[in-house]
Amino acid sequence: MSMTASTERENTIVPVTPGRHGPRRWRRFSSYAFARPLQDVPIVMAELEPAASALPLVFRQTPSGWEVVALLSLSPATRGLFVTASGTWRGTYVPSALRAYPFVADDSGADGKATLMIDEASGLITDDPADEPFFEDAAQPSEALAQVIAFFQTRAASRQETLRAAGALAEAGLLTRWTPSHGMSEADASGYWSVDQAALGAVPQNELAKLWQAGALRLAQSQLV
Repeated sequence: MSMTASTERENTIVPVTPGRHGPRRWRRFSSYAFARPLQDVPIVMAELEPAASALPLVFRQTPSGWEVVALLSLSPATRGLFVTASGTWRGTYVPSALRAYPFVADDSGADGKATLMIDEASGLITDDPADEPFFEDAAQPSEALAQVIAFFQTRAASRQETLRAAGALAEAGLLTRWTPSHGMSEADASGYWSVDQAALGAVPQNELAKLWQAGALRLAQSQLV
């Protein structure tokens, strides 16, 4: 998953493998401080309504297709607004992409399958026997790691649904470049798109049915909230 942050952090995110992490352990995160540098975070259909009720949603084009992201800040000066000084989450909804840190998923492949990754700069990879093992004997994922994998597999399936719905909006010509909100510059808003309400209102009835079946109307409604 692609979250807009610093390149330095991206360089510390590597695939989880028995060869690299076999004898090591990992600790569950207790602070959302890792989310402070993020400008946005991807959202999937399974969490669409609760995310839309708590965070502004926009569209962004990626090599995998059109995705939906929740904005966590409007400019570099406002990064970290959703994280308190003590590391707790200030918002009413935590995007699913943030819930499994230090793990993330690289789901940018054409097949839609997610590769489990981990942020090695998180400080949550340890050798403490009290923490969770990555793997059991014969390089099998531990029970805890298997739960993380299942979480991301479920999320990856919902992401594919999201890409199809957002792609349908784009194909129908219903996305327009996002107008910067108050406090944003043109550069801050660059790359973001929103639903064109006028164009949506002019869609013929027979085309609306197709958009509904693709989940695109549900997506449009949530983005316009």
